[in-house]
Amino acid sequence: MGILPKSWRDRLGDALGKLIYRFDHRHRKVVLKNLTTAFGQEKTPEEIRDIAIRCFKNLGRICFDIGWISVSKNTLDIYEVQGAQNLYRAHQQGKGVLIVTAHFGNWELLREAGHYVLQRFGWQSSIVARRLDFLPLERFFLEVRSRLGTLVLPTRRHTYKKILEILADRHSKNHVVLLNDQRVDWYEGVFVDFLGQLACTNTGLARLAKQTGAPVVPLYVIRTEKGFIAQFQPEIPWIPTDDDYWDMAENTQRYNKNIEAMICQYPEQWFWVHNRWKTPPWCPWPKDR
Repeated sequence: MGILPKSWRDRLGDALGKLIYRFDHRHRKVVLKNLTTAFGQEKTPEEIRDIAIRCFKNLGRICFDIGWISVSKNTLDIYEVQGAQNLYRAHQQGKGVLIVTAHFGNWELLREAGHYVLQRFGWQSSIVARRLDFLPLERFFLEVRSRLGTLVLPTRRHTYKKILEILADRHSKNHVVLLNDQRVDWYEGVFVDFLGQLACTNTGLARLAKQTGAPVVPLYVIRTEKGFIAQFQPEIPWIPTDDDYWDMAENTQRYNKNIEAMICQYPEQWFWVHNRWKTPPWCPWPKDR
């Protein structure tokens, strides 16, 4: 896959996506249900079905993109970088930078985007990623994700402490990438409005921003016909309240509204396979049961 030209990779990815849409009934059902939940009041069933097919095509293209970046030496040539000045301004605060993003476009290219803009200035990139259950696939993705010098941090309890250490190193001008669009259990997050529905969301990003004072800058890798746009958006300012819980809720809401805006602009590029609203906004038993 790595030696194929982009036009071939895209066509093969589209074909793979259409096959998955047709034969993977379980995930097709989840995607259509999620799209209807988000856009059922404003889009027709035909429009929702079209977005679903394009979503699967994007996932198919990601498969071939990953095969390509695992061997290619010229991945940086595919980027148009927008808003790099937003990241430069954030780094000038001297507190490190927290980058918020989502499973959007091709999120596996976030390392290349960070490398293109940051490491040529001697800035260090780290990303938090969940370990995959299938060990051979985890090894492959770890190699791909870390091949440009990016430090990959697994989602474990000690990871928070490690991020604090990374941001505390003022001389390295570090930044840490966190994906903030996945559901968690009710006792691990707060419920925020996401595409019109309550979604339980991890508060780790907000907690880090409050504790360290590090600015939060959104980054998205947007797929285009020519390649990808690495878009750094303006910092999302911290909004303090008089209560720790509401600090977490208010600012986590702001981060998710930023993600929501990107999804509404490019709905086919988000990971609709994920059941974002599965956690109910109530629980009849305590955490330790």
